[in-house]
Amino acid sequence: MHKNAKNKIFKNISKNSPLYSYLATKEETGNFIGLTPTSAGDPDFVSLEVDYTKSPKVLLINPPRDIPEGSLKLCIPPPSIAYVAAYLREVGIQVELLDCIIEGWDTEELVDEVNRIHTFGMSDEAIADYLSESKPDIIGLSLVFSQDLKNLCNVTRIAKKVLPNSTVIAGGLHPSIYPEQTFKYATFDGERTIDYILRGEGEHRLAEFVFNYMKGKVDRSQDGLVGYFNNKLVKNPETKKIQDLDSLPLPAYDLLPMEKYFKINMPSNPFHDSKRVMDIHTSRGCPINCTFCSSTNYNHSFRTRSPAVVQKEIQYYKDTYGIDEIQFADDQLLLNTDRAEKLFDAITPLNIRWCTPNGTMVIIWKPRLMDKAIESGMYQVTLALDGLTKESHDITRKPVDVQNVAEKIDEFRKRNIMVHGFFVIGLPGEKEETIQKGLEWVKTLNFTSASFFIAQPYPGAELYEVELAKGNITEEDGLRAVKTKTFIKNLGFSTDFLEKTVNAFTVDYEKIIKARQGDAWKARYEKHLERLSNKDLHLIIGSGHRINMLIQADKIEAN
Repeated sequence: MHKNAKNKIFKNISKNSPLYSYLATKEETGNFIGLTPTSAGDPDFVSLEVDYTKSPKVLLINPPRDIPEGSLKLCIPPPSIAYVAAYLREVGIQVELLDCIIEGWDTEELVDEVNRIHTFGMSDEAIADYLSESKPDIIGLSLVFSQDLKNLCNVTRIAKKVLPNSTVIAGGLHPSIYPEQTFKYATFDGERTIDYILRGEGEHRLAEFVFNYMKGKVDRSQDGLVGYFNNKLVKNPETKKIQDLDSLPLPAYDLLPMEKYFKINMPSNPFHDSKRVMDIHTSRGCPINCTFCSSTNYNHSFRTRSPAVVQKEIQYYKDTYGIDEIQFADDQLLLNTDRAEKLFDAITPLNIRWCTPNGTMVIIWKPRLMDKAIESGMYQVTLALDGLTKESHDITRKPVDVQNVAEKIDEFRKRNIMVHGFFVIGLPGEKEETIQKGLEWVKTLNFTSASFFIAQPYPGAELYEVELAKGNITEEDGLRAVKTKTFIKNLGFSTDFLEKTVNAFTVDYEKIIKARQGDAWKARYEKHLERLSNKDLHLIIGSGHRINMLIQADKIEAN
């Protein structure tokens, strides 16, 4: 347990909230308040209410995405369903994968005119045609982002219409923490289109469910199972986490059209350095408990894969797919610094370029760790400051030593490493003057790029639950994420001030960076700007914030 986390979230959120209930019944977080969560109990088998087969076919689906206008469309092989598929296959279960995003890359629809939110991915007709041809017995859907809940539920609606006798299961952060809301959105004309929810990590839970299915049964007491039995909701706690991550097989990316991802070439860090890029996860969990983050509550305990296993995975991708860059997608790549050093030592002989699209904590970086990271192939690091001042870090509980930030950035720049900064602005408790003061401070920092996000009330985060209880947001506000706008009321400063200040500063700071870097700025972005501006590639929806920021900066002559 990280010292930053103990007990604090339970003091701020309502005991009646779904998040409190979820955390209190998990081993990894329930002990914060002195609870000792127990398993759901001995097996309690009941008969399935549908026809079943002893050799079912499982289809795992990644649903379409919702993104605001002007956003870059990232194109990443979905690791969640690929990991689950790999384990199912290993234990002898027939499995197939469908990524609605890659298979419907060119299909876009404006679904929210007020907030200019678009859905992209396979159309309803295309999904229905696929299901009619595939005819799976069990359909599993994974929800990565809460704003895609309606997309997931739309797929379940189509599934039950095309294959009414199929068993539909949902998983991921939002269904795990908010199962009642998930069932509500998946109810059409009075009929639920999700049969069960499996909370938490899906590899072992879905395999157990399928083995019971093969016998025509479902275990009403299965760990993490949520469902209706005799029209009564049974909500079992998610008590177990996979401790030995090395025991899991590599993600079943061979079940996905990998060349399509490489052709589009829009990974987690879309301003990448190479041509064939893959994300990789070397750990799970984050115990830091930042108030604006939902991931830390869904996957709290920090567990790692061994450096040797990670090294073999990267080598496999090099041999199989010819990759020339990896992007570490861990929430906390560096939390165990000894292990991080051993990881960098292990991958150094692979001669692979890498970066960290997810933020790393500034306080962890020391000269020795920097040198080992750079020697192993790092070309860019992302520093997650997630606040502008000490006061804002006190609000978020993000452990940042503001006094040392400039020095750390300069150390990276002396080593010729690009440094990207993450900032979250507009949290309840911040003030206009501290925001303005903080932005002036940012101007003095030698970042090579930076992202400025307006704080969003993500379901599963402490921020969401606290502001929902105060009436400052609605449940619907949590199901959309437009990082250039705020949906939180009563901030203590005007919405107009926040949105205009942050959006204008984003462009202004990029101009400052360009002036510092001169030709180096153009050399980095020229090829990307050419691709992003090509509408035939469908890399960006509309003409909005991020692309406009780069194009505007590109028009300014560097000093």
